Amino acid sequence: MRLAPKLTIAIAASALLLFGGGGALQLRVEEHDLRAVAQNEALLLGRSLQTAFENALRDRQIEDVTETLGSLARVDPSVAIYVFDEEGLLVGASSRARATEGTMRIEGLARGSVEPVVEFEPTNVPRMLRVGLRLRDETPESSSAIVLEKPLEELQRDLENTRRQIGLTILLFVVFVAGVTWAISRQYVGAPLGRLIAGMKQVREGDLVIPPVARSDDEVGETQLEFERLVRELDAARARADQEQEARRRVERGLEHADKLITLGQLSAVMAHEVGSPLQVLEGRARALLKHADDAAATRRTAEMLLEQTTRITGIVGQMLSITRRRPPQRIRIDAEPLLRRVAMLVELEARRRSVLIDVTRAGETQLAADPDQLQQVALNLLRNALDAAPSGTAVRLSVGGDEAWLELQVDDDGPGVSEAVRPHLFEPFFTTKADRGGSGLGLSVVKSIVQEHGGTVEVVSREPSGCSVRVRVPRTPDREAA
Repeated sequence: MRLAPKLTIAIAASALLLFGGGGALQLRVEEHDLRAVAQNEALLLGRSLQTAFENALRDRQIEDVTETLGSLARVDPSVAIYVFDEEGLLVGASSRARATEGTMRIEGLARGSVEPVVEFEPTNVPRMLRVGLRLRDETPESSSAIVLEKPLEELQRDLENTRRQIGLTILLFVVFVAGVTWAISRQYVGAPLGRLIAGMKQVREGDLVIPPVARSDDEVGETQLEFERLVRELDAARARADQEQEARRRVERGLEHADKLITLGQLSAVMAHEVGSPLQVLEGRARALLKHADDAAATRRTAEMLLEQTTRITGIVGQMLSITRRRPPQRIRIDAEPLLRRVAMLVELEARRRSVLIDVTRAGETQLAADPDQLQQVALNLLRNALDAAPSGTAVRLSVGGDEAWLELQVDDDGPGVSEAVRPHLFEPFFTTKADRGGSGLGLSVVKSIVQEHGGTVEVVSREPSGCSVRVRVPRTPDREAA
């Protein structure tokens, strides 16, 4: 329920309670006054008849009593008057008067009481007023009485008219108060709050341009003013945020350009270093070949060296191209275990030369959807790094398995491990700890990019007291990548 109906109902109910209580009190006072008037009139009539009837009964002039009653019946026929002698016998009554048990009861009470006896019947909504007065005879011990009965229909009509007028007055007043409250609430509370709510909805939808409106000098107006100030501050904050975002974009574009230049510089340095040495060898051997062209054995040795250095240059260029121009993975359903065993066979000759054992174990389900060539490249790079780190006489362990959703590939070696200073840079392109042994710093970078393109993760853990573990997790199906 809105505020205007709530205020209207609350104030109307308060007015109804207040004026209803006042009306009930006024009605009670009116009823008391009407009863008092009727009682006084009856007592006045009774006292005026008391003396006349005492004298008539003392003189035994019953005709005078009857005559007086007849005269009174002509003046006010609604009042019934009963005259009783000292023995309680009815000696006279007004015309059409019929004594009842209530009449006889009041007569008995009146003969034994010095003061008048007054009774309203019934008590809560009286329809009849009875007044009894004692009549004294010559002897004090004997007494008679008169009883007056007056119907109170007129009193009830007056009360009903008064009740109706009070109810109508209260109803009109409550309707008036409710109407005024409704109009004032709508004008000074509902309408401003409605505009405020509309402005909030507009702000929530992103429009911060709030047109100025007339405001009242009260709490509602202050609330609306504070809301407009808040919207202006939000608009200014959004403008500053847009400017900062644009500045951040410019900085990011500049950083991207600088990063490209840095990468280009690093690539150039690696190319100059990695390719320059084999080219120098190629140049020297080519010159030697020219000098000893007639020596078949020397020519053969030179050709073998030329082939070896050319192969080396081709491998370096291939690694760089794998970083800069990687194709998206071509996923097919494969079994990783035999694929990884073939990769282990490729490096087995180098492992024997280093006196290092290659151990491949299966630790669970090995089926998944992946690019077989890229998965082989990941395993090959990890095995080569492990062989470079493994001391002679130790083993490099490759295990493959995992759970229902993920394939886990782990390579362990017993080398010196990875220091805390080196760990943050392991996956950076061109970062290497084997520059003196011909390392290019591209192996782990290639591994990370392939694994990420498959939706997986790669983690390097240095074991205590020595050794290193590289753990690769790849989702078995593409729909697991989001997880």
